[in-house]
Order: sequence, then structure tokens, then C-alpha cells
Amino acid sequence: MSSEAEEPGIAVPGYNPSIATILEEEFAELMALARERPPLTRDGQWRHDYHAAMVAKRTIGVQRDLFGAKPVTHMHRTRPGPVIDWKPEPVDEKLARIAADPHAAFGIGRPALSDEEKAAMLRSAANWLRLGQRVRLTGSSDSIDGQSERRVGRLGVVWRISRTFTDYVHVYLDPVGAERSEKIVFIELRDVEPIEDGL
Repeated sequence: MSSEAEEPGIAVPGYNPSIATILEEEFAELMALARERPPLTRDGQWRHDYHAAMVAKRTIGVQRDLFGAKPVTHMHRTRPGPVIDWKPEPVDEKLARIAADPHAAFGIGRPALSDEEKAAMLRSAANWLRLGQRVRLTGSSDSIDGQSERRVGRLGVVWRISRTFTDYVHVYLDPVGAERSEKIVFIELRDVEPIEDGL
């Protein structure tokens, strides 16, 4: 053992008694709480690298402020999103629909797939459904404010494949318009089609 390790106050790695404001025991307790994260899986590493590459691709540079204000990040413009001619459901039609079915107040909805239809869809997607596959959104469930419908036509990559809900998939959407942060959506597999375009 080195003489440095035997000196008092250096038993805990990283503890420096000359600048410490807490006791060594408290520091050791805090370090025990701040455990290292588990290593990333192969899929997790791919997601980390892809997100970093997308941010680097869009970033022009960071402009520091001379007087200590927050730095400004300049980013490339992105193409506008697809134009969707979505219109809200007319009030008269909504009231008539609610009168017929009081539980249908939140959106029109669409029929769910049967077990046979789900199985056929999963079989047809088996040859392309993989992490990183480029996809286009071709449909959506109905929504009150049109948020789901506005995603139709957007491009992205398969971000995560759900093992619990096999007929759903996470998609990392390519940024459009003024979006600056990533958009990851959890959508039905029937609303996705594979494409072969490059980034």
C-alpha cells in the first residue's frame, strides 16, 4: 500500500479534506448513493449514438455571450412538415354521435384489429421491422385536436420495438419546421411503412 492511502482523510476516493465542506463519512454515504449507471445495451448504445449524430448534424455552432448570458445554439433550418387538411369534427355531428354513445365523447376512434389481423400484420412486418429502419407514417388514430393526424407523412426511424405491445412501435421522428428537440411517438404498427431513403 502506498503511504498516500494510509494518510487520514484520503480513505474515500475523491475526498479532499483541504476543500471538503462535509465529513468524510457523509461524503462516503453520498458516493454510495451516486452509483454508476449500468452499461448501455447494444440497442441503447445505438440510440445514444443516433441521437448524438442527429444533434450534431443540425447544429451549426454555439455562440458564447461576452457578458455571461446563456450561450445561443444556432441550428440548420429543417424542411416544413407535411401539409394536412385536418378539420375538427363539426359540433352537430359530435353531439349526435355522443347522444348515440355517451362513452364516445373523446374522439371518433377506429375499429381495433382482430387477433388474426394483428398476427398477419406482424408476419408481414417481420422482414423489415428492426431498430434503425427508416419509416414513413401513413395513418393515425383520430384525435380531438388533430395532433395525431398532423404526424401523417412524417419520416423517422424505428427507435424501440415494444415486447409488451407487439402491434405498437416507438418512432424517432425527423425534425420539421421549428422543432429543436427530439419527438418520439408510440404508434400502431399499421400506421407505419418502411422506406429506403438515406439521411
